[in-house]
Amino acid sequence: MNKRTFWGSLFVLMLPLFPIAQVVMQPQAPPLGLTIKPQLWNLALVNATKEALNVRIEMTMTDVSTNQRVLTGTTRSFILPDGAKQVQAKDVIPVTYNAGSSTYSIDPSPEGFLPTGVFNICYTLIGSPKGMAETTIAESCETYEIEPLSPPQLVSPMEQENLETPKPLFTWLPPAPLNNFSRLTYDWILVELQPTQSPADAIQLNVPIHTRQQIELTNFQYPQSAPALDTAKTYAWRVTAKNNLVVVANSEVWTFRISGNKPDSIINNHPGYYARLHSTEDAAFTICNGILRLEYNNLSNQQQLQFRLFDITAASRKEINAGEQQQWLKPGQNFLSIDLRGISGMVHQHFYLLQVQGANNEKWYLKFEYKKK
Repeated sequence: MNKRTFWGSLFVLMLPLFPIAQVVMQPQAPPLGLTIKPQLWNLALVNATKEALNVRIEMTMTDVSTNQRVLTGTTRSFILPDGAKQVQAKDVIPVTYNAGSSTYSIDPSPEGFLPTGVFNICYTLIGSPKGMAETTIAESCETYEIEPLSPPQLVSPMEQENLETPKPLFTWLPPAPLNNFSRLTYDWILVELQPTQSPADAIQLNVPIHTRQQIELTNFQYPQSAPALDTAKTYAWRVTAKNNLVVVANSEVWTFRISGNKPDSIINNHPGYYARLHSTEDAAFTICNGILRLEYNNLSNQQQLQFRLFDITAASRKEINAGEQQQWLKPGQNFLSIDLRGISGMVHQHFYLLQVQGANNEKWYLKFEYKKK
């Protein structure tokens, strides 16, 4: 091979390398972090090849801990001009997405939420510079922690509440968006708060009074077999949400006390006290001493109240046959009393869920502890 042929062959072999060195790609996550799919395509591209390039972008998201492929995406082809360009989702749609591991629940919508966790997100810029075959022009990888829009939200006992029962029912709301998770479970922890501690320090440092892992419901009944909580102490509690046993987020840490200075019946036997129904199962709780008093806003002008009753003391709920309970309604606000004393399924100190169904199939709920006189 003569010198001219050698250098000519070397020049041809090096041609595909020139654009790689002359195109730079840098992902740019929003200040508050990644949340939805369109944010994946916030990229800064610098084209120093002195020519416009026809390109597309391929994205691969993998789980940092398992290296499983979670999501891939491929943009349409678009023109990358000479110089710097700030790329956004509107510049590259439509994007073709494909879900990877079944461990993650992937929102199918192009505008949908991203799964939560810690991921490596790698981008490959593919194009065909003038006179060349399609090739990889630039690559870039970043590690991101994608958090839920909101962590689990504690409901009851409320922050700094004085409780009447020494064995309370703990309730909370799931992290959002809920459809991001394929298998949610919760770890619950209860500790004593010392006078010099913050609630967060107490959760981290103190030996738990009681814990429970892998709770599948959004409530946990303090065990009837466990020692009653002390009226002289302050307690702190927290819930940790997990998806497929991988931590998603922690709730806040709330505190409460057991008052112990007045009987349970004072609250619910007061003739002016009526528990208000809510549209979610874990938003309302009361104590019932035989007659359940509730407030119901009859917005749909239905004539009769239809309800179902479930015993939720155990992990699996059991429906109770309430028999014939005639509750006639008037339009607007109603104050109702349901006599539970004659129902055979009612057990002292068990926890129950009342489900009320309106005329438009909307459902309202109230949880309560039943105390038999």
